[in-house]
Amino acid sequence: MAIALIALLLLEMMVQFAWTPAYYGWGIALFKQRIATPAAARVRLSPGSLERDMAVDTRLPLVFHAMPDGRIAFRESFAVRFYPVMRGRIEVDARRREVRVLGLCNWNTLAITLTMPFMIALRPSAAPMLLMLVMFLVCFLVQRKRFLGVVEAVRAQLGDDSAGLATLEERVRLQRAR
Repeated sequence: MAIALIALLLLEMMVQFAWTPAYYGWGIALFKQRIATPAAARVRLSPGSLERDMAVDTRLPLVFHAMPDGRIAFRESFAVRFYPVMRGRIEVDARRREVRVLGLCNWNTLAITLTMPFMIALRPSAAPMLLMLVMFLVCFLVQRKRFLGVVEAVRAQLGDDSAGLATLEERVRLQRAR
């Protein structure tokens, strides 16, 4: 079972690094946010500026990539200091006139969580592994904050309002202060 989890970890790292569209296209949604926008604003959505906006806000940037179908995928950079439990995508729904931001559960987080009861049942000495669930919870809360940062950056990029502009100006001011 340990070999299967290690293989899954390596497979997931490869598909994340290769920006495989199927990997970012489906999964269990941990976080979901919808942003209603007019058609003119949806054209402005750009992975490069999202990545730049998120880099200003944090020391560990998220990485964004445009997919062939027009969606924008994002994930943690590989230099993270915590276990990433989420990958995500930003998709434009022209029919509903909205932009959806989704945070999807990583395969390994799900696999480890689901196999943990079986491992403990087979080997009761593995009970300390339950601490991993606490670690996942902490990482989940960190990822929730990061996801809300992505939503804020998307809103700022899509909107012409002064609140979004003020948010970006505040981020730039904080970055210069560091």
